[in-house]
Amino acid sequence: QISDPEACDQMYESLVRIHTNFYKNKYPRLKETTFTGVTVEDCRTILATDILKQMEDMKKGTWKRLREKFSAKKPEEDWK
Repeated sequence: QISDPEACDQMYESLVRIHTNFYKNKYPRLKETTFTGVTVEDCRTILATDILKQMEDMKKGTWKRLREKFSAKKPEEDWK
């Protein structure tokens, strides 16, 4: 019922190689990095909620400092 059994066998062997990670095992990577060079652990660290909370706190600290810096000046001094 299969018109070309040899082509079918080639496709099957190809799918088996993909399924068993043949090429990943044949050509191992030196480092597990993304195209940007960032490791998986670094990505997880960046995306962790604790880190995001710390970054938000840092942003709030910066804005608070800027507000204090500009509010310390009296508006009349700017006009003189």
